[in-house]
Amino acid sequence: MGIVGVEHDHQWLEVSFGDGTAASFLGTWLRDNIPAGRHRGGGQRTFDINSMPEVTLAGASHDTDSVTVSFDPEGLDAMFDEAWLRHHDPTRTTTTGVNPPPTLWTSDLQGSLEFVDFEALVADSRQLRGWLVGLRDYGFGLVENVPTTPGSITRVVDLFGYLRQTNYGNLFEVRDEPDPANLANTRLGIGMHTDNPYRDPVPGLQLLHCLVNVSNGGDSQLCDGFTVAERLRSEDSAAFELLSSQPVRFRFLDEGSTDLQAIVPLIQLDTAGQVVEIRYNSRSIQEFAMPPDVMAGYYRAYRVFGEMLHDPRARIDFRLDPGQLMVFDNQRVLHGRSAYEQGERHLQGCYADKDALHSRIRVLDAA
Repeated sequence: MGIVGVEHDHQWLEVSFGDGTAASFLGTWLRDNIPAGRHRGGGQRTFDINSMPEVTLAGASHDTDSVTVSFDPEGLDAMFDEAWLRHHDPTRTTTTGVNPPPTLWTSDLQGSLEFVDFEALVADSRQLRGWLVGLRDYGFGLVENVPTTPGSITRVVDLFGYLRQTNYGNLFEVRDEPDPANLANTRLGIGMHTDNPYRDPVPGLQLLHCLVNVSNGGDSQLCDGFTVAERLRSEDSAAFELLSSQPVRFRFLDEGSTDLQAIVPLIQLDTAGQVVEIRYNSRSIQEFAMPPDVMAGYYRAYRVFGEMLHDPRARIDFRLDPGQLMVFDNQRVLHGRSAYEQGERHLQGCYADKDALHSRIRVLDAA
């Protein structure tokens, strides 16, 4: 329907569209975002705000497809097309949530779990995109037929991003060891948790690849922490408020080499109040430090949240066999495992960051 009219004063431009809608744009905002102010290669702005003069709107004209604006004191004219103005209308866009809202889930998802063939992901960009979108939206993805040669896990990371190196190295081993330094290297069951809550930033993605599994247990378990947090908000708002506002300390200490610490709430919110991160790890959480009038209530909230996270109705269970791999959002999806008494179980793991995953989806969408 095009542009049907423009009006302006010294500061503001109002554009009327043929569908009856209108949008207002601050002159300074328009001058800051003129197309000529972006580098053609990567879209980066070519000037700093402090080098831009204080401007006023000296004039504006339009045709069906665009608006031309004149800026004083530069005497500069700049054209903005209709599609750009609609897309960038500052009253209708938001800086929160550059990705779609997460798809929340419970144990109801158990019956629809699907492992995607690794070679299909390598060979078919459409299948890869679908799998990556599922990983983004549900917070986890499953792959099978990954070669069981040690280090093959990196080939899955290469599909979307880069390894995140930590003090554990590029890769780490999850298997029973004679003198384990970590509970993961035993046959014991492990409760629901997120990894590395003592880091800033926390690794966004974790991958675990099964190389050997002839054990009589050791099933993998995943839980959508965002779903549980929203259940807590709905059923016990006082507990949710405490866990999302009171910071606690996480720490990993390896004397002589590593002392990692972070002080954050267990449930982290964005500026719109949406849950964006869960940090929950009973092994690395430290003594609580909070006022006496908060402590008892906080312990109650912590216990309620923990019970919800370990509720069988909140999780999915599956066995990883050799060649199978899971990837999950370590800031959202908690993981654990059941105990086993006999046999060998060897997983290889690594970390990656989510920004590369999101970037890869956008590049595939634009192809």
